Amino acid sequence: MTVGHARATLPDVLAARLVGHVVLVGVGNPLFGDDNAGCLVANGLAGVPGLHVIQADDVPERHVVQIADRAPDVVVLVDAVDLGAAAGSVAILEKEAMARYEPSTHRVPLGLIAEFIQRASGADVFVFAIQPGRVQLGADLSPEVARSVESLCELIRQLVTASGTSVPRDASPAGETAPC
Repeated sequence: MTVGHARATLPDVLAARLVGHVVLVGVGNPLFGDDNAGCLVANGLAGVPGLHVIQADDVPERHVVQIADRAPDVVVLVDAVDLGAAAGSVAILEKEAMARYEPSTHRVPLGLIAEFIQRASGADVFVFAIQPGRVQLGADLSPEVARSVESLCELIRQLVTASGTSVPRDASPAGETAPC
């Protein structure tokens, strides 16, 4: 797994940022192969204690109020983003950097959604981007993206468990998930 974040390893960056009440939002379209990567990460992390998971599919804008109501410290949007890199490459993108990666498959640009979430919740919001390889209708998940999804799920599971990250008392640990 390759990380596009200067001078730090992916585990170090995520360990420093996944603190407090963390909401992870899976974004993607299950009909378009690797575009489903964010949803697969969310599905893979559903039920992890200390992590609130929301399955947003390809309409993350519908979940802004729900996310803000969770009073998160951190919101991670996981999505397939054309980084111009090899399939399966990953990057942590700040909301301000998202404009460079538009247009996307979403009705509302992901950077704008991240901005709405940040303003509504005050949380640290960032995008965990996975470079897709196949985004055609009916395409299977590419092996490279499948490996990145699996690795990311394992890494986040380990970090959340080790850090004692917690969800608000009124939130269910598993969050709202639905099959992608």
